[in-house]
Amino acid sequence: MKPIAFGTDGIRGKVGMFPINEEGFKVVGRACRLWLQWQNLPLTVAVGWDTRQSGSALARAFAEGMGSGAKVTFLEVTPTPAVSFYTQHEQVSLGVSITASHNPYTDNGLKLFKSNGSKLRREEETEIETLSSEASAENFGNPSIQTVSGRDYYLNAWKQKLPKDALKGRKIVLDTANGATVFTTLPLLRYLDAELILFGEQPNGENINRDCGSEHADRLEAIVKQSNAWLGFAHDGDGDRLVVIDEQGQRLDGDRLLGLLALDFHEHGCLRNNCLVVTEESNSGLAKSLQPFGIRVAICDVGDRNVFYTLEKEDAVLGGENSGHVIFKDESPTGDGLRVLLELLKLAQQKPLHERAQAITLCPKSTASLTVADKHPLEQLLHLNAAKERLEKTCDRIRIRYSGTENKLRFLVEADTQMLCEQILVHLTEAARVDFQR
Repeated sequence: MKPIAFGTDGIRGKVGMFPINEEGFKVVGRACRLWLQWQNLPLTVAVGWDTRQSGSALARAFAEGMGSGAKVTFLEVTPTPAVSFYTQHEQVSLGVSITASHNPYTDNGLKLFKSNGSKLRREEETEIETLSSEASAENFGNPSIQTVSGRDYYLNAWKQKLPKDALKGRKIVLDTANGATVFTTLPLLRYLDAELILFGEQPNGENINRDCGSEHADRLEAIVKQSNAWLGFAHDGDGDRLVVIDEQGQRLDGDRLLGLLALDFHEHGCLRNNCLVVTEESNSGLAKSLQPFGIRVAICDVGDRNVFYTLEKEDAVLGGENSGHVIFKDESPTGDGLRVLLELLKLAQQKPLHERAQAITLCPKSTASLTVADKHPLEQLLHLNAAKERLEKTCDRIRIRYSGTENKLRFLVEADTQMLCEQILVHLTEAARVDFQR
């Protein structure tokens, strides 16, 4: 049996292929049972899923793997941040979000949360990987299962905090990616009396992220401009990311978003230790722009889990990825697109986002990705490494890595001009293609 392996953000793969099938999810469930027992934790688990047609069946398989004596709460179709929220507030031993985030419906996977709502550390995932090989043949009987609406639990918590007509007269374009936020962000903005222009709001099990959502923001940008809307927002399929279109109809770069949030926190004395945590993918111009304000930027590996644990290490409160994951650590231990959206709405009412973003000057930067069949060790890509060594002399930064969730080789280039960035990317991808054709 092929071993179970966690990537940058949980487990992810093609539906029907191990471990993204009922057999594989039973194995993961059994491994999680053994891990909880090893940790001397109660066998209490909360399981939510996004709108993919495979979600509920995989949830049942995971519950079967947990076995007798386990208490499993099905949260049904629920955004990932709401699974974390429920797990934290109900002190469940383990939260499980069944999702493949921004991937198409043909993919699925899971993300795991501890009782404080944070994602498991990499070493804890490694322990579950090891236990999965030991647990594959075991059968623990049937768990106790109850059903709770995780999305209502989460939505009601927000409604108690916000005035009902806070957005009256504000025109907002909202893209919910045909995903789980159809049932949270959409009704909450209606509750706040916003005037909404919607798309990606009719999930059918197969259209999650299809030509909509955070990976397809061009359409959102066009609609904001055409409709003269105030702002536009797009989630990914499970709702932990957010893409923003500002008052001028321009996409707000993820690093500028992090920068303007850091400046607002700093202005109000809320940026503990004057520290913002970002990943290696962030634009180097962000740190240079924040330095005059006395704000230090701490850099970590890619993944919002790494952002959270670096926030803990730095005793900081704000961090994120330029892809749209943002963590307000004192409020939530994981990325939450709705939480960020609400914060931006508050800021935009005080001062336009596009004006706030002007304080952040970014370096010319370009990114690209190359789909690959197999992830050969980077050091074995001789043509690519030779091209990288040669081209590094002509630019500020080149970063090459494999995606942790897809079979893609990702490239990042920073240089003096956008044109030079694009030219370097062409050379890098051509060199990589030669290596993968050999």
